[in-house]
Amino acid sequence: MQTNDPSILAELLDINSEIAQSTDYMAVIERIIRLAGRVCSAEAAFFYTFNDDKFLSLEYSYNTKLNSYKFGFDNNVYTAPVFSETGRSPSGKSAVEISAFNNEIINLPSIYENKEIDNHFFANYDALNDYVSVTCLSVPLTNRKGTVVGVVQFVNPKDAKGKNITFTSGMQEDIIAVCNLASLVLENRKLSEDYGRLLESFIEVLARAIDAKSPYTGAHCQRVPVIARMLATAAVQEETGPLKKFEMSNDDWYALNIASWLHDCGKVTTPEYIVDKATKLETINNRIHEIRDRFEILRRDAHIEYLKKRLANVASKEELQNEFVAKLRQLEKDFDLVARCNTGDVPLSDEDIKALETVAQKQFVRYFSRLKGISWAERDLISDKQAADKPGYENLLQNREDHLFGQYNRGELYNLKVRNGTINKEEREKINEHIVVTIDMLKALPFPKELSNVVEYAGAHHERVDGKGYPNGLTGDQMSIPAKIMAIADIFEALTANDRPYKEPKKLSQVLSIMQSMKNNGHIDPDLYEVFIRSGVYKDYAEQYVDPAQIDELNPEDYL
Repeated sequence: MQTNDPSILAELLDINSEIAQSTDYMAVIERIIRLAGRVCSAEAAFFYTFNDDKFLSLEYSYNTKLNSYKFGFDNNVYTAPVFSETGRSPSGKSAVEISAFNNEIINLPSIYENKEIDNHFFANYDALNDYVSVTCLSVPLTNRKGTVVGVVQFVNPKDAKGKNITFTSGMQEDIIAVCNLASLVLENRKLSEDYGRLLESFIEVLARAIDAKSPYTGAHCQRVPVIARMLATAAVQEETGPLKKFEMSNDDWYALNIASWLHDCGKVTTPEYIVDKATKLETINNRIHEIRDRFEILRRDAHIEYLKKRLANVASKEELQNEFVAKLRQLEKDFDLVARCNTGDVPLSDEDIKALETVAQKQFVRYFSRLKGISWAERDLISDKQAADKPGYENLLQNREDHLFGQYNRGELYNLKVRNGTINKEEREKINEHIVVTIDMLKALPFPKELSNVVEYAGAHHERVDGKGYPNGLTGDQMSIPAKIMAIADIFEALTANDRPYKEPKKLSQVLSIMQSMKNNGHIDPDLYEVFIRSGVYKDYAEQYVDPAQIDELNPEDYL
């Protein structure tokens, strides 16, 4: 720089240091523009941004004579954003457009005498402010790739006596040197925004991919963030009670948003048939059909036996018919038991278990080899291959060695005897494992310091305030409020969803009744649950995302 003013050099060094520390890019830009204006003693300046969409927008302006300083939309009174479809400026445009679109420095010693450049902006500005713009210097700001990212215009430079002068080449060089810092700030801001959008897009793509694995949970990862945001907002707005001092910074909000989108990312390792398991015998398909075929075989065998006895006249027709009908009724009763136990709608009793074990002992004749048409992996699981290859008697409900596949137990009787729901012990462990996988995946991501809470928020949505949750058995005192919010959001979305194959859609009153019980038995945080009910978060969400047929009349006070 040509200036020897020590105060300007000191300011320049201070701004250079602030660029690396400040997150308020506009405050830094303002200091840079004001400093560049001091270099040439300019009376006024205008700062424009120029984005990838070719929009040229006036973001900041000042005029020391008018004591005027405007930011953002306040500058629309002077000019609206300018758009160029081609990204190039035709002749006759304003100085700022030529600088932006053509990457040119425009030095106008006399603004109104130059008939080749449109001066409507300055005419409007002067008329609105009772001001006279005489001299203008328009400087494009470019990034390291030479792309224009903004434009700065300086107006009416003064000499030592305060008289208007023109911009000299020396002034121009000094202004460019200072404004290069503004280019750096704009480039850093653009990179930060681009990386932020990339991260958010990646997160949404991953969440949608998880949802897309299952035709039944296709909106879970997209709706949990909605509930989490609504409940967090209500909690922040509390003015009384245990949550009256609860606040969230911008970083907290961002971390909660990312965590709510990624809370189930570990499900990429969970087989779809387990996530969507609607019946106990379901793997890739519902194996009740195989068992039904066995009942069909037994029925047909009973019919054949009846006909043989009729031909041999071993008893009267009536006796044989009664015997046959009794066998059919017993088979129908047995299959009804198996079918009912398969759905998992009602918990099984000890009598149900005993009856299943009795049915399982009934046998049918298998004539075809169990070794044919299977993979080598399945074949290796069968120890007595000779017996599997020959015809033989088999139980109606089976727990075979080839049902033990990896960590899974696909035994038919084993799965039918699951007392509650459709998921067996090993499958439940696999589902629970997705939390551990989620935590491991998120820990592997190099989140910046301000997002360090993402892992805690996302990884605690299956914890309970009484310490009986998983994976870490955290108590309420060990969990942050956003983590507890995540737990409620996850539960409420799952309970109100109408696309789960393993449960019928529940009325809103049923959902709140279940959540009230969860609050009473130490599952979810009681203070947040009360905010959830009293603020009407449940209602606001239901009106937007829940099937109207599920929304019934209720008194919220009944569920506190």
